[in-house]
Amino acid sequence: MTEDIKIHRLALHILDNQTGIPIFSETEHPDDADIDEFLESHIEKVFRDVFIKKAILEQDNEVREQCEKLNENNEEFLNISKSLAEKLYMILEKHVSIPACDLFCVMFRRDERDFLGLFILNYKTTYIHNVEDIENKTTNKVVKQITTLPSTSQSIDEFVIVDLSDYSVLLKEKKYEIDGIKDFYISRLFLKAETILSDKEKMDIVNKTSKKIVKDYYDGDVQKMAEVKTAIAESIEENDTIDIEHIKKSTFGDNLELQDIYSEELEIKGLTEKSFKVNENVVKKIPKMQKLVTEDGIEIKIPIAYLNSSEKVEFINNANGTISIMLKDIRDIQDK
Repeated sequence: MTEDIKIHRLALHILDNQTGIPIFSETEHPDDADIDEFLESHIEKVFRDVFIKKAILEQDNEVREQCEKLNENNEEFLNISKSLAEKLYMILEKHVSIPACDLFCVMFRRDERDFLGLFILNYKTTYIHNVEDIENKTTNKVVKQITTLPSTSQSIDEFVIVDLSDYSVLLKEKKYEIDGIKDFYISRLFLKAETILSDKEKMDIVNKTSKKIVKDYYDGDVQKMAEVKTAIAESIEENDTIDIEHIKKSTFGDNLELQDIYSEELEIKGLTEKSFKVNENVVKKIPKMQKLVTEDGIEIKIPIAYLNSSEKVEFINNANGTISIMLKDIRDIQDK
């Protein structure tokens, strides 16, 4: 059991917009050590989710008002959870593309801070075996089953976590068809709050923008792309932070015009921060190897740390316009 998480209150509401009959619990969930352990495991996991975004609930926000009531009197937890569940269900009822779900409302403490968690468990279809007695004969069948609870090894698709000390929000959401367009219903319709890009979204913007600049201004030069990836790796090794200034200067040197173009491209895509921290799971997903593929299908994987090291790898521009790759100081080659 996770030691720094303690669940104080828990309620489960059923929001089935397919039947048109939501079932709001009239009591809090009974104490159950197994359920507490299950939720604590998922709560710890969601704080490290690479898709987590941030937001702030401003004054006069309906969800914030409910959280303020909870702060004043946590005995009102069940009523508040029902109000939030009703608000969410009204959105699901109006927009049928949003799947039916169970809503776990959890008041918990983590690292000496109190939170309200809303965990949206979308219904998913699975298949199980079922044994029936048909005409006095045992018949084994495969039947469709709707399940909502992810296993401890899986992740929760959508959630909202409100820090009750400052009403800041961590959330993960998916897009569904809203008024004819794909949009995020949790931030737009439920929270009515502006969100900040997730660490994963920020890293994707940096990677895509870097590739675009290298393609447009360096004709996709492998060595230049290697410089970008090396700069990103150096930045992260320092303190798990992506430093845009370091990447620009390391990659484009004294070319101030290209540095400005790089910054503008990032801003167009929504990334305005000059530096940002990334969580450990994002760091783990950053490639440590560069895969190179020739037009003949030859593949070479090179550790990014060696891409700009002429002592290990050298890219040679030949007079005929081709490129040669020289691998140096090889002590052993294995067939894998």
